[in-house]
Order: sequence, then C-alpha cells, then structure tokens
Amino acid sequence: MSRSTPLSNLPNMNKNQNPSHAYEEKENELVKEILQEIDSGKQPNKSDEQAMAQQHAMAQQQAMAQQQAMAQQQAMAQQQQQQSKEELDAHMQEQELMHNQMLDNANNEGSIKEQSMVDKIIGMVKQPLLVAIVAILISVPSLTNMLEGVINSKASLASYASIIILLVKGLIAGGLYFGINKSI
Repeated sequence: MSRSTPLSNLPNMNKNQNPSHAYEEKENELVKEILQEIDSGKQPNKSDEQAMAQQHAMAQQQAMAQQQAMAQQQAMAQQQQQQSKEELDAHMQEQELMHNQMLDNANNEGSIKEQSMVDKIIGMVKQPLLVAIVAILISVPSLTNMLEGVINSKASLASYASIIILLVKGLIAGGLYFGINKSI
C-alpha cells in the first residue's frame, strides 16, 4: 500500500457542482485512508517482527564473535609478551653469569701475578719433591725385607717374590703419592 495519494484523488472544485459536499466527502475519505495507513503502520507484521528478531540475533552473534576474536588476540598478545619476557630474563641471566665468570677470571689472574718469587718456587717444586719423598720411603731396605718375609712364608708365592714385591711397592707408592697430594 502506498503512502502517497495520487493527484486524481484530491478534490477538484471546478468539476463538482456542489463544491462543499463533494469536498467534504473526498476529505473524509482522504482522512480515513490516512488514518488506516497510520494504523496499519503502527501494527508491525509478523514478518517484520521475525526480520527484526533475526537482525537482533545476528547482531548479537556478530558482537559475540568480535568479543571472542578480541579475547583470542589479547590472549595471544599476553602469551607473546610472556615468551619475550622469559627470553629476555634468560638472556639477562646468561649475560650476568658471563660477567661474573669474567670477573672471577680477572681476579684469579691478578692473584697469580701477585704471588711472590718464593711462592712460585714452592709451587714449581712441590710435585717433584713429593715424588722424591715417596721414592725414598719405598726404597728403605727394611720395607723390602718385611715384604720378602711375608711372601716367602707361602711356598707357592716364593718363586715370584721379586715381581710381587715390585707390584706391592708400586701400589704403596701410588697410594702415598695420592694421599699426600690430596692433603697438601
């Protein structure tokens, strides 16, 4: 139904013989039509209601989709920030560790340079002196005589006495060297 009135429906005073009566009838019809159009416009059709409900539902779905997309973007951004923060922390810890190691190395080099001549001589002579002491202790004839007495008491070992004595002295020397070296 159109909301406009054609010009032919408007009253024309020249055509009608009784202008007031014809004018009033046309005017009444025109008013009735307008009122009917207004009334029919006020009452929404079921199809209009359904269309509005569908539009509303679609708008809600779009809003929810947008909210979900924004939430996903925020979660991804937070995750990226967390990863970059962890990487930065790990890098900082690594740099700090390297810095501390460099400082320790510098301190150790400084302490080596600061040693006196006597300390350097003692450091160089310590190992050879230790070997000499162990060799003297193992070469004592009373140790050899004691080991021969123990080995010769067993008849089966007597034929191999010289080899067994050398092996036992070697083990004793190794043990002495290790023990004294660790204690110094």
